Amino acid sequence: MIFYVFIDGIGFGEDDPTKNPFSKYAKGIFLPLGQKEIPKDSPTRLKDLIYLKTDASMGIKGLPQSATGQTSLWTGINACQVLNRHMSGFPTFTLKRIIAKYSIIRILEENGFKADLLNCYTPGFADHVKKNPRHVSASTLIQMAADKPLKGMDDLREGKGLYMDISRDFLRKFGREYIDKDDPVLEIQDPYETGNAIIPAMKDHTLCIYEYFITDKVGHKMNWKGAEKCISDLEGFLLGVLDAMDPEKDQLIITSDHGNLEDLTVDVHTTNPVPTILYGKYTDQMKDKIHALKDIPHAIYDCLGLKIEMSEQEFVQTSN
Repeated sequence: MIFYVFIDGIGFGEDDPTKNPFSKYAKGIFLPLGQKEIPKDSPTRLKDLIYLKTDASMGIKGLPQSATGQTSLWTGINACQVLNRHMSGFPTFTLKRIIAKYSIIRILEENGFKADLLNCYTPGFADHVKKNPRHVSASTLIQMAADKPLKGMDDLREGKGLYMDISRDFLRKFGREYIDKDDPVLEIQDPYETGNAIIPAMKDHTLCIYEYFITDKVGHKMNWKGAEKCISDLEGFLLGVLDAMDPEKDQLIITSDHGNLEDLTVDVHTTNPVPTILYGKYTDQMKDKIHALKDIPHAIYDCLGLKIEMSEQEFVQTSN
């Protein structure tokens, strides 16, 4: 199983604890984002991680943004080049066309592989989308493009999906309008146990994608306390994932769409390279193929023996 974890808004920053939360708070997997080494006495799996500095700008000047970056991560198309600019927020008409045709979930499903977006949504989200159909993220669209239903609270209860904040603090605070207060889905979760449980639960899948976006929101707010919480939750969760994986059979890919959280002296994105962190079966096959965001889907296809022909030019004339 390939577990593709997307963490919004993280890049390689300086070893400066007054500027970079990874330099100040990271204790495990994120230490290299603060220019620190994984300690020699760390668990073996942490020492086996491969860190790639990955280009989020992809030939276009300006600060990399979410809509174009995520479209590239989920499709293999250089969305920045198609639009000739970086696009923030939700995907435009052209980006939606790219996702509709080249969603990695759709392509894998059409080629006989089982793929899924693990994020679980509240009934309130469904209501919001009905009222605001343009307010749909790129990650949500890749699932919809494959005609697969979005996961809901039943999937979360059954351990077949993940909530966007891992520990469910956000769900406890803001989900009570839609969820009974005594529902066990509102119980606080241990990040390590959550990560450790999701891998065996999804063993029958070829690819599972999970999106964590609070890092980007915390970065824009220059929120140090929030950064500490995100880093702690993510490091615990990812250690649980690593401990549950079989490196002979499974592959972990962790990446981002642009920098942000690694520099809390500013409230905007950065041009820093983003991490692509690899561990497992296909690492040696992937590590020399990933240089920019758009390369990751192609690296996955190569590992699975798929030849997917695509070109940015088919979208350029109608780009907006």
